[in-house]
Amino acid sequence: MIKYNEKLYAERLLKEGFLTKYIAYELKILVKYYKQEMKISAKQRKILIYEFCEKYIVEFNRVKYFKIINSALRYGSKGVNKLIVINSIPVTDKEIEYINGLEIEEHYKKALFTLMIKTKLNKELCLQKFNNASKFNFFGGKVELYKEIKQMSKIPDTYDINIIINDLSNIGYIDIRNRGRVNLLFIENIELSDNVVFEVNNFYNIGYYFDWFNGNNGVIKCENDGCEELVKKVNGKSKYCSNCSKEIQFNQKKEWDKTKRIRKIENPLNTTPTTV
Repeated sequence: MIKYNEKLYAERLLKEGFLTKYIAYELKILVKYYKQEMKISAKQRKILIYEFCEKYIVEFNRVKYFKIINSALRYGSKGVNKLIVINSIPVTDKEIEYINGLEIEEHYKKALFTLMIKTKLNKELCLQKFNNASKFNFFGGKVELYKEIKQMSKIPDTYDINIIINDLSNIGYIDIRNRGRVNLLFIENIELSDNVVFEVNNFYNIGYYFDWFNGNNGVIKCENDGCEELVKKVNGKSKYCSNCSKEIQFNQKKEWDKTKRIRKIENPLNTTPTTV
């Protein structure tokens, strides 16, 4: 997810404008990017932020957005507030062996795998933000977070994530606490290991990594050179991830347009003069 790589987030903001309704949050990321990646002075950062807002906020009013912008400038300028950049989360041999060895249905395994990766992701996030990663394996608190787990795990729509969570609790792999929080008890049973067998680098498609590692033929790696994005095969024809597919189509159209221009120059249309 792009929120776990604020460098890419800022680059998209500069290219496309605001990506969400959370203007204050995105301005903070932009200020940090200006400071850390572009080495822009505080004075110039202020100018650029106002120019960005004027460009992408309809009927922008300096007085109306003064507090939001000043808050973002102060936050992003503090040395302790660094850009969050998490490129991947490693998976060890013991972690995948443990989950694969459980005597439960496949979609339950994918749910546990996704919960484990999401928890490791949150710990790395805390480490980068606060220089301190939690030792506890808690997850949840909001309904939206469980909907996110369902989407990330790529479990079929026919399964209800709430039923899955309750079943996993009844089996004893997790412990449901108050206010929607769960303690991931199963993680405590996994043997520690330094042997990383693969890494998850797309947090939208965590479940695909589980499928791919276990030899599911329905999930393949993007065939575009330099890209290792996992792709769900559709009708057995998928070869590229969505980003590479768009890029390839754009380049093909660009090349075709170039060929047409060359042909037109080399073989101009012959016009036959009309006779009276």
